[in-house]
Amino acid sequence: MKTNCKNGVFTAIRMAAASHPLLTAGTLLCVAASVAASLLPPLLLARVIDKLTAGLPLTFWAVVAYFGSLALEGGFSSAQESLLVLFGQKMTHALRSEMSRKLTRLPASTLAAQNPGEVAARFSGDVDTVEALFTSGIISMVADACRILSILAVIAVKNPGLAVILLLVLPLFAVFTRHVQKRMLAAQLD
Repeated sequence: MKTNCKNGVFTAIRMAAASHPLLTAGTLLCVAASVAASLLPPLLLARVIDKLTAGLPLTFWAVVAYFGSLALEGGFSSAQESLLVLFGQKMTHALRSEMSRKLTRLPASTLAAQNPGEVAARFSGDVDTVEALFTSGIISMVADACRILSILAVIAVKNPGLAVILLLVLPLFAVFTRHVQKRMLAAQLD
C-alpha cells in the first residue's frame, strides 16, 4: 500500500534550503570555489618546476603565489566546512520541527504502543544521522567527485596521452583496491 507522503525527509530538506537561500547559495558557491582553489597549488607548482628545470631562477613572487594559493584553498575549505555545519544545523532544525508536527498529529494509541525511548531516539539519533549523511557525506562526496573530474580535465588539457592512460588504469586500480579491501575484511573476520 502506497501512502501519499507530502512531508518527508527530502521535503523538509528542500524547505530548509528554500527558507535559507543565502546560506544555500553561499554553501554551493563555497564548494565550487573550494574545488577551483584546490587546482591552483598544483598548477602553480608545475609552473615553478618547469621554470626551474629550464634553468630560470625561482622568484619571490612565485613562492608567494604558491603559498597564497595554499592559503586560499585552505580558506575556502574551512569556509565550506563551516557553512556545511551551519546548513546541517538548519536542516536538523527543519527535520525535528517536521517530526514534531507529525508527532502531534498521531493518535495517542500509536504513541502508547511505542517504547518510551524509541520516539526520543528517533528525534535525536535518526535526525543526526540524516544531517551527517547530507552535510559530511553527500555534499562532500559531490565536492570530491568534482575535484577529481576537474583534475582529470586539467590533465587532459595539459597531456591528453596521460589522461587516456589514467582513464584506462584507474578502473583497474579501483577493482584491485576493492579486491584487496575484501580480502582484508575477510582476514579480519577470521
